[in-house]
Amino acid sequence: MIDKSNPYYIAYHREKKARVEVEQLLEDYTRQVYEKNMLLEQQIKQIKNQQQSLIQQEKLALLGTLAAGVAHEINNPLAFVISNVTTLNSYVNDLIEVIPKEQLSQSDQNTIHFITEDLPELITDNDQGFFRIKDIVKNLLFFARTDSEELTEIDLSGAIDMAVKLLGPKLKNIQVKQELCKVPKIRFNSGELNQVLVNILVNAIQACEQPANNSAIITIKLAQHDGMIQLNIIDNGCGMSPEVQQRMFDAFYTNKPVGTGTGIGMSIVLQILKQHNATIDVQSELDKGTIIKIGFNLSAPI
Repeated sequence: MIDKSNPYYIAYHREKKARVEVEQLLEDYTRQVYEKNMLLEQQIKQIKNQQQSLIQQEKLALLGTLAAGVAHEINNPLAFVISNVTTLNSYVNDLIEVIPKEQLSQSDQNTIHFITEDLPELITDNDQGFFRIKDIVKNLLFFARTDSEELTEIDLSGAIDMAVKLLGPKLKNIQVKQELCKVPKIRFNSGELNQVLVNILVNAIQACEQPANNSAIITIKLAQHDGMIQLNIIDNGCGMSPEVQQRMFDAFYTNKPVGTGTGIGMSIVLQILKQHNATIDVQSELDKGTIIKIGFNLSAPI
């Protein structure tokens, strides 16, 4: 039987207890160091993401400035080209009228007849091309506006139409339906409204492309209900899981392939809408599609 009053026994247990305590302290310290390292890695990753985001924002800001400059440069020659073609058409018609046809050979009369028949169509095609360029320039100018603090009265239908036209090249295989009721103008920062519309539409386009959807449709609905303007953007794309929906407004979160998304688009959308007293609600089902509902409160002060 062990004598627990033996000094050696007491010393042994004291040493054993001290060793266990030291081991526990070492284990706790190691765990704390590990957790701090994990946190540090996350912070470093977030800083790198923020750095990339800032670089991307600078690029977008520069692109907007360049787009505005190019658009203005195109506008000036475009204006006098359109005017000159209109005047040229008038001159040609007058010239054809004064040509004495009875003094011309049959061959010359045939040539004049061919020119008379073909010229209006050529000029009409030119006019359509010039006015298409004018619309593109108008859309670029609208999108490039910064108006960092200024709120202006904006026609939502026009803003939606311009955003759709701006994204036209991305919509070749996607049908866009617009059901836009006449609603009052809203007070909003025009540049930030462009950003909201384009970000949401780009997400809808990408959702319809993954996987490729031969019957892809994006429906844009605009209506007024009880002092609210309701804008719904609906797609029949890949949809989102509940887990993705919960994090879709988190900064730097993305489930897109590397190189196709920064993860800040929807967080910026949420921030902009909150600043303008607007609301956003998302309903989505995996493999079925997504509905984005934006509410503009007409009575809320800005």
